[in-house]
Amino acid sequence: MKDATISLVTRPPLLATAFCCAALLVTALPLGAASGFDLMQQRWETLAGYSVTIESHEVMGDQSDDHEFHYSFHKPTHAQLDIVRGTRSGGTILWEGGDGVVAYKRPFTILREHANAWDVNLTSLRGNGILSSNMGDLIDCLGAHRGALREKPGPVLDGVATDEISLAYAGFTCPDDSTTDRGAVTLDVVDVASATGLVLLRTRYQGSAVVERWELKDYKIDAPSIGPG
Repeated sequence: MKDATISLVTRPPLLATAFCCAALLVTALPLGAASGFDLMQQRWETLAGYSVTIESHEVMGDQSDDHEFHYSFHKPTHAQLDIVRGTRSGGTILWEGGDGVVAYKRPFTILREHANAWDVNLTSLRGNGILSSNMGDLIDCLGAHRGALREKPGPVLDGVATDEISLAYAGFTCPDDSTTDRGAVTLDVVDVASATGLVLLRTRYQGSAVVERWELKDYKIDAPSIGPG
């Protein structure tokens, strides 16, 4: 039965990324953040947890991978990734810290497989997994290279104004980068909602080619609202 369980959750896409209970409406942050990165950081510091729907598109060579999943995260170290649409839909991955995860096929929760978070059977076409979706880790990586960040007004996404943050990779990688992305991804572009500081789009490039695109929507926040509604 163990082998059957693994095959049911084989090769879900990232994040990945991205998370809820008793969720509140997403509210605007108070004025005062100086940049898109400051907005992200300020929002993250207010959160106890959140959930989000992620639509992902990944490309590697002549192969492509399209999925939809639901990602939830609760501080400090609990995350759940549910595969909603695409190859191996119905799979769930749970993380409680470290590099270990538990995977199963819904609704057969008793048929659980313990594995490494970066196991090839639990990651996407480009090797992204549940750890790739961690917003806090993304902020830590951008912050570690703050001097290299470039910002400008971003696109309007579904009527929402954004700030665009770009980080060109130059001799470094982020801790949650997959083995495939290390040394391959050259540019990371993150579009953050100007009013809320939430990530709405993340696009990663290899040269001029888009190799990963993650759209994040339908956020639910399980932390107290902040600032004016």
